[in-house]
Amino acid sequence: MPQKSNLFLMSVLCLGLSGCAMNELSKKYHPDTSVKTIKIPTQWQASLPHDGKIADLQQFWQQYQDALLLELIEASQKESATLAVAKARIAEARSKRVQANAALLPALDGLGSASRSKQQPAISVGDVGSQPGGQGGGNNTYNSAQIGAQASWELDIFGANHATLAAKKAQENAANASWHEARVSVAAELANAYFNQRFCALQLGVLEKDAKSRAASSKLTDIAVNAGFFAPADGYLARASEADAAQQLKAQQAQCDLEVKVLVALTGWDEVVLREKLARQAFSANNPATDNLFSLNAIPAQILAQRPDIYAAEADLITAAAEVKSTYVQGLPKVSLNGSIGWMWLAGLGFSTNGKTWSIGPVSITFPIYHGGVQAAALTSAEANYEASAANYRSKVRQAVKEVEDALVNLHSANLRQADIAEATKGYQASFTATETKVKAGFANLIELEQQRRSLLLSETTALNNLKQRNLVWVSLYRAAGGGWQRVDGTSGESEK
Repeated sequence: MPQKSNLFLMSVLCLGLSGCAMNELSKKYHPDTSVKTIKIPTQWQASLPHDGKIADLQQFWQQYQDALLLELIEASQKESATLAVAKARIAEARSKRVQANAALLPALDGLGSASRSKQQPAISVGDVGSQPGGQGGGNNTYNSAQIGAQASWELDIFGANHATLAAKKAQENAANASWHEARVSVAAELANAYFNQRFCALQLGVLEKDAKSRAASSKLTDIAVNAGFFAPADGYLARASEADAAQQLKAQQAQCDLEVKVLVALTGWDEVVLREKLARQAFSANNPATDNLFSLNAIPAQILAQRPDIYAAEADLITAAAEVKSTYVQGLPKVSLNGSIGWMWLAGLGFSTNGKTWSIGPVSITFPIYHGGVQAAALTSAEANYEASAANYRSKVRQAVKEVEDALVNLHSANLRQADIAEATKGYQASFTATETKVKAGFANLIELEQQRRSLLLSETTALNNLKQRNLVWVSLYRAAGGGWQRVDGTSGESEK
């Protein structure tokens, strides 16, 4: 008895020391520790649009009031391989979560068996041998059948399985978040391609006017050279300018065709149908809706909380912490319970019997002793993986802050430049109108008028490029702000529609 008591006390002491070590390990490799140590700016350093009011991204794409844009976004999401892969990852994560949950519960298996046998030499069962025919020369036949259930359960003494389950739930939520991130990315990619094509077409119209103007200037210069008013060099320069404008126009046309093919690749639409819809759908370069698409919260932490990629990185950190705990537990004692219950029927010559059967046990305790340093190496690897996940999380947060800041700077710059560009275009238009009046009055020639026209067209090109940049920056800011995704816990973010 004293030896058994000593063995019991040693087991209890071992479990207690293991539990203390587990607590210290959990404190060291705890996701909240890494999350809370991230230094997030208290406010954005770049200018905020619309006075930094609370963000509302729910109706972002609808605000453009462009039916074709919405139709293309919907088509691109149906055809996206990225979204299909994201859906598959959700199913995979859900399967792993179910497996982790099952590890906390007893495993129950049903069993059934039936047999018919002949015993040789003959045997006597009970009093059967004293009866005529009860004992023979090996001709006794026996029938048996059994049905029952068998259970086994490994006790989660140190909470490793619970930690694994929490990690798998986080991974499932992260997979859902990644699906939303894919939706945002696909929509943003499509929108960028759409705006590129639309502004390319508008720029093509400006270049057509420029080419006509340079052709007219070349013709007028040739007349002036032949009349002796201009030097031959002026004629060469005018023809070179005309040729340069022609090649720019052809290059722009090719670029616009390429942008259409990008849209075809993203949506799976027939190119002829897409071109017809692009031709029918009007597009305004200076859409008033782009002046106030959404507001951005002044608190960076709230914006970062609604980014699905940050949420996914946090889930990876939770998983890495659970892996450290699970790996450490592999070197601790394990307690398993087994049991079964069933019904059995047995019959032979002159007898038949049936009844319930059950068993409890064995209760087994496994103590790892020596595995050649495998467990220690696995623990070192798990700890290194946790540190890598923590570094990745910190990097994701910093990158998210940078993306928002970059978008804010570019948006602010585009808005400021737009006013100056509009003022410049207004001045070039006034100069062109004045030169046109002078030509009619005979105080200026047509060559001067065409030069003024090209200055005006150049300012229009600059205005279009800045408007295009502003549209693309809004899309970047929408994406950097999380695209309206809502966290599973509902603490922040907006649900995208």
